[in-house]
Amino acid sequence: MLKGPMGLSANPGYLKLELSLSGVRLDEAARAHTDVVQPRIGDAAERFVELILPEDLWVSVAVDEGAAVDSQFVLSGAGDRFTLQRNGDQMDVRVAPQPHFYQHRTGRGRPMAEVGRVYGGFIAINPASACGYSLRGAPCRFCRSGSGMTTEESFPISVQEVIEVVRAAFAEGAAEFVYFNPPYVGGEDAGVLLLAPYVSAIKKHFDTLVAVQTHPPKTNQWIDRTYAMGVDALSYSVEIHDPDVLARRCAGRARHIGRERYYEALGYAASIFPSGTVWSDLVLGLESVESTRQGIDALVRLGVLPVLSVSRAAESMSRLSDVESVGPILAHLFHAVRDAKINMGWVRDLSFAIAPLEARFFAGDDARMSVALQQFYRSKLGTLATRGLSRLRRRLRVRTVSDSFDSSRL
Repeated sequence: MLKGPMGLSANPGYLKLELSLSGVRLDEAARAHTDVVQPRIGDAAERFVELILPEDLWVSVAVDEGAAVDSQFVLSGAGDRFTLQRNGDQMDVRVAPQPHFYQHRTGRGRPMAEVGRVYGGFIAINPASACGYSLRGAPCRFCRSGSGMTTEESFPISVQEVIEVVRAAFAEGAAEFVYFNPPYVGGEDAGVLLLAPYVSAIKKHFDTLVAVQTHPPKTNQWIDRTYAMGVDALSYSVEIHDPDVLARRCAGRARHIGRERYYEALGYAASIFPSGTVWSDLVLGLESVESTRQGIDALVRLGVLPVLSVSRAAESMSRLSDVESVGPILAHLFHAVRDAKINMGWVRDLSFAIAPLEARFFAGDDARMSVALQQFYRSKLGTLATRGLSRLRRRLRVRTVSDSFDSSRL
């Protein structure tokens, strides 16, 4: 477990990191709230609770269950009030219950929870199955060995079902944005064409921002196409900067795509999309802290927003055993992004990761001035401004992209 001297209420950033690594136990009263624990993700072994900490920090916390539980955190429930406790210290927290739409089915009879899951401020849509460490906490079959590539037949969820689920989530107020996290498809476009009808339908029916996290296509023209079809934020997640560790832990992506292609594609995307809307995950603890620092610097030089995910793997836990080893890298994350003048306001409310704006809690008192920026982008005015900017930039570029595809006959 991450060890630090501070009480629960001293620093919400440290608390989020500790909870991400340590998990939480539920007392009997908390377990009585049957909608508190989120459903498992695919074949994931752990279940989660979504907590909202002070200053609106979202965190997904693994529930320690069974005889081997060892988390020092306990979540207690008393009516509609929840309290987080550790070693005699306690504080009130908000718990995001399972959305009501999870209990409903689509018009085709599919449980809506199989179509989309809510994390923080977004609903994650998985036309096939989620991919990557950021939501699964472990590499998928493609990453591990190169097997598990999907085809068009692997996308069984219809566009209409996606619209039904997003409408239900928005109507309930359970999410603000839409996030697609498809598995690796292969081919020149890496699945862009398969995803296009879903993105187009979302843009037609809802005034919202759409983010996509996937693997890079073989050529940059498909990145142009991704932007032109309505994607507002894009991620090709490197996840591990050290090439040897990447090849060992994610053999499929190293063999079939190549580490350098991730950086090339990210750099090109950052030249097209608005500042701060192209991001990449790096997973804390899977490589040395120095390698993660180098990864942050490499991404920032490209204009890409680094986001630090947290893995509860045993190897990660041993590397992240104390605040002293983790705090400096998170402080570096904040300062590197701020000094590069990359917008921190788009990628936020990530319950499975620490965004640069949240890293201000590790960066000293001077970083607190970023709170004003965060509040602006949380406001209705800020949301309208970002959507308007996105539409304007896309209109200015789509003609160029269309001409390029016409001339290339793609």
